[in-house]
Amino acid sequence: MYVKEYLDELVERGREIIFLDNVSREYEVTRYVYENRDKVIVFKLKGSDITCYTNIFSDRRDLYSILKVENDIEAYERIIYALNNPIKPDLADFNEYFIETNYTLDHMPFIKYFREDGGYYLTSSIIIACIGDICNASYHRMMYRNNREAVVRIVPRHLYRIYRGYSEKGEDTPVAVVLGVDPLFGVFAASTPPYGVFELESFISLEQREKIVKTPKYRIPVPSSSSIVLEGVISSREYSDEGPFVDVLGLSDTIRKQPVFKLDRIYVNKHTGPYYHAIVPSLWEHILLMGFPREALIYDSVRKVSPNIKAIRLTFGSGGWLHAVVSIKQGRPGEARNVGLAVFNAHPSVKHVVIVDDDINIDDPLMIEWAIATRVKGGEDLIVLKDLYGSTLDPRSDEGLGDKVLVDATKPFNEPWSKYRRASIP
Repeated sequence: MYVKEYLDELVERGREIIFLDNVSREYEVTRYVYENRDKVIVFKLKGSDITCYTNIFSDRRDLYSILKVENDIEAYERIIYALNNPIKPDLADFNEYFIETNYTLDHMPFIKYFREDGGYYLTSSIIIACIGDICNASYHRMMYRNNREAVVRIVPRHLYRIYRGYSEKGEDTPVAVVLGVDPLFGVFAASTPPYGVFELESFISLEQREKIVKTPKYRIPVPSSSSIVLEGVISSREYSDEGPFVDVLGLSDTIRKQPVFKLDRIYVNKHTGPYYHAIVPSLWEHILLMGFPREALIYDSVRKVSPNIKAIRLTFGSGGWLHAVVSIKQGRPGEARNVGLAVFNAHPSVKHVVIVDDDINIDDPLMIEWAIATRVKGGEDLIVLKDLYGSTLDPRSDEGLGDKVLVDATKPFNEPWSKYRRASIP
C-alpha cells in the first residue's frame, strides 16, 4: 500500500489530520507531535517539497488496524506466521515504479528533534542489504554529514553481520535505504527474526499484492510501494562521529565512531511522489515500533515454556524495551519463574520482568504496583541475576553488561485466592 493510500484510509476512518507548512527542521516537529498524540500530522519542512507525516502509530489500536486483527494475541500470531512463512515473489520492473531524480541528501528531511541531538537525522530510514542469498531490512538512524554522505548507527545485529562480511573482504556494503513505506512493512522492518529471514518476504506473505523490484545499480530488493529509495554503499573504511542522539528512553546516547553511508542515486515513486515518516525519538511511535514486534517474538518463545500466557507488555516507561510485564494463569508451582527466565532469553535487552496473575490489568501501572505490594515477599519473590548481557541503552550497564531482576508478583500457588483477591466495587 502506498503511504498516500493509507493516509486517505485514515481520513475515511475519521482520524483527524493536521496539515502544516514551513515547519522548521529544529524542534518544531517534536512539539507538534507531543501536543497532538491523537492526531496524524502531515507537514512540509521549510524549503522542502517532500511530504512528511507522523503519529500514524499513536497507540496499539493503530497496529491492530494495520495487521487486521482485534487484539494482541491475534497480532502476535499474525506476525509469527508471516516470519515463519516468507514468500519469494516474482520481480517487477524497477522503472515501472521509480524515476531517478537529481536529489542529494540536502533534499532529504533530516530533522533535529531535541537540543541534545548532535545533528540532523533520518529516524525512519530502513536499510536493506544482502550478502549471497541472505537479505535483511531494519531501521537505522542516519545523521547528516554532507549532501552525499550520512553516518549510520549500526548495532551488532543482522546488518552489522552483513557489513562485517563485506568489510572483511575489503569491500563496501551495497545498500538501499527506503523511506515512506507501507506501514505494515514498517512493522516487519522493526522486528528481529533469526538471521536469514528476510523481513520484506515476511511482509509479502501478508500483503501479496505488493511487488518487489531491484535497484538499478546494486540490485537490492525493495518494496515497489516505497516513496523514496536511496542507493549507495556503507563504507568499510571511513568512520565518523555519530551522536549524541536522544534515544528511545529519552536519554542522550553517546558519541561513537560509526560507518559512513555514501550516496549514489535517489529515486522517487512516480505514482505517489516523495513521502517520509518522521518518527520522533522517545515518543509513542518510536516506543511502539521498538516494542510491539518484539512482544510477538517473546510470546512465541515463552508459550513454549507455558501454555498459560494471557498478555505481554514491554512497558512505555521503559521505552518499550527494558521492562516486561507478563500476565499468566498459573497452572503449576514455579511456572511464573520459568516464564520470567524465558522472557530474558527471548529478549536479552530486558532488564526487569514482572510476572502477574491474569486478574491484573497489565495496562494499568497502579494494578501492577498493587500486585507487587500485596503478592511479593522480597526474600522469596525477587530473583537477581548478576553480570548478564542486556542492552547498551541501559545507562546503569557497562556497555550492556549488568544485572537483571525477576519479580514474581503472582499469588503463592498453594495459598487460597480469598487472601489475595481484590474486592470489587459493588
